This record gives sequence, structure tokens and C-alpha cells, in this order.
Amino acid sequence: MREIIYVLLPQFADHEIPFLSEGITNGEMGPRQEPAYCNKIAAASLDPVTSTGGFRVLPDYTFDAMPDDYAAIVLIGGYGWQGPEAAKVAPIIRKALQKGTIIGAICNAASWMASQGFLNNVSHTGNGLEQLKLWGGDRYTNEAGYQNKQAVSDHHIVTANGTGHLEFGRELLKLLRNDTDEQIERYYHFMKQGLVSLLSPKPRFTCNTVGLFTTDNAKMVAFYRDIFGFQTAWKGEPNVEMYLGDMRLIFFPRTAFEEMTSQRYGYPAGNNGTMELAIDVPTFADVDKEYERAVRLDGKSVFAPTTEPWGQRTCYIADPEGNLIEISSFRES
Repeated sequence: MREIIYVLLPQFADHEIPFLSEGITNGEMGPRQEPAYCNKIAAASLDPVTSTGGFRVLPDYTFDAMPDDYAAIVLIGGYGWQGPEAAKVAPIIRKALQKGTIIGAICNAASWMASQGFLNNVSHTGNGLEQLKLWGGDRYTNEAGYQNKQAVSDHHIVTANGTGHLEFGRELLKLLRNDTDEQIERYYHFMKQGLVSLLSPKPRFTCNTVGLFTTDNAKMVAFYRDIFGFQTAWKGEPNVEMYLGDMRLIFFPRTAFEEMTSQRYGYPAGNNGTMELAIDVPTFADVDKEYERAVRLDGKSVFAPTTEPWGQRTCYIADPEGNLIEISSFRES
């Protein structure tokens, strides 16, 4: 049975451990009968290490007496990564990198990885790009590799921010192949959504998608990507899917839709007054800012920002197909 070694420094963040450690030792039906891995703790000494929550943990190994054949090394965040004990971890990680061992670093441990130059060749995340730059200084040269995600897995390195412990554990469990990807996803969603949510009756319908029939997908993709930040993996296929959080847009060519349904349709010319996409922003000032940005990026102005008698500040622009987009807020500040 190979070992997963968790590196703990003083004032470590105890909430960052259990999702991963429980996934290692337990399956869907309870404790594993023949576990592939076991969890071990390493610290600077064998004295108890105190967590941010006040728990005192007894290490299994000191940094100087760790085994060499562990399956993964996991650096748990907390407030000790700017202290003197962190320097003792650097040679351990250098050796793990040379061997291609799985490495996890979460929260301030990811920032420490940046400070050592250990993230310069992989996609990664952490407690924000600015913190990585602050901690890393000249030794952090991979700003382009930063991804604004809860957790990022690249090659054999997983990084996460301090609230990404579920995603962090999920990515490490996948690298370790402790279960199938489907089982790991079930475990993740069970912990993420909670028992009440999973057992509650599901609504008959969900609606998070707007479909628009188009004449020029490329213009529409550029418009919604550049102005509103929708993301897509579109590579020229007839059907386009774009995402912004939970919101999804679908673009489908008018001609292709008519061929599929064997019917002809009438389409409005110019601006389409049949429907609108409504986008909420935090404050009145944001309405003005987003309107000005949209117009600057070739969005067509339809209605300049105006504060209405019912307390809403609103404006309208049109996309390249003439679909109206309302940007509004009910909060003055």
C-alpha cells in the first residue's frame, strides 16, 4: 500500500485535508477493504502540529526521515508557508519534480510553490494571480500559465485556492486513479451540493439557455466573447455553444435550421423587437461602464443609459444580428 504524504506546517488549514483523505480511505459503501493508499503526515519534527482550528496533529515522519517511494505529496495551506520551516520543504519538492511524483499544493502552499519557481512550467492557480506575483517575485515567471479556477491539474501537479479544497481533492483523486472518474465525480457532487439538495424533488424543467438563429456565427462569437466574456470551444462548426457561468447561448445558422425542420421562417430585419437578452450588473455606474465598453467594441447603441421612474437604470444595445440586449441595475450604489 503506497502512501499519500501530507506536509503540515504550523497553523495549517485543517479544512483543506478531509475531502481528499476521506476519498483515499473510503469508498461509496464505507471503508475500503483493500485500499490502494494510506494517509501519512510529515512535518519539521515529530512534535504536534497545531492547525488554524486548534487541532494538534502528531506527524508520522519528519522531513528528514520521509520514505522515497510515496505516491503523492500534498502541501496543505495555512500561515506557516512564509516561516522558516517552509525552506525545508523545497528539496523534497525538487526531488518529487525530478521523479514525476504527483504533487498537490493548496492555498498559501501554492503561493510558496510560485516563490520557489516550481510553477513556471505548468498551468496552475492559487489565491489569485496578484498573490502569486507578490510571493513569487522574480522567481515566478509564468503569469500566462495562471488560470482563475478553484483547482487546476497539469501533468502531475495540482494547485488550488484556499476555498478549492473539494476541487483540489477531486483532481488529486483522479491522478491517483483511486476510483473511476464517474465515482470521483459522484463523490464530488455529493459533497458540493449536499444531501438535502440531492434528495430534493427536481423541477420539471430547467431553463438556462437562449438559442439565437444567425447569419454570421463568427461575428456573433466575437461579439459575445469580447463584450460580455462568454467562452466557447467553437472551431467553425454550424452549432455554437457559449458559456458565461451557468448561462448558455446557442447560435445556429438560419439556413441549417430551415433544412433540419423542412420549413421556411420569417426573420425580422434590423433590430429585433420580439425579445431581449437581459443582463444584470451590480450598480448604476456599472450600467454606464458596460454600455460605454460595448459601444466602444462595436456594439450598436439602441438606448443610452437612463434612470427610469421605477428605480431601474437601463440601456440597450444590439448584437450583429439585431437582437436586443438590455444592461440594467436596480442598485444606485
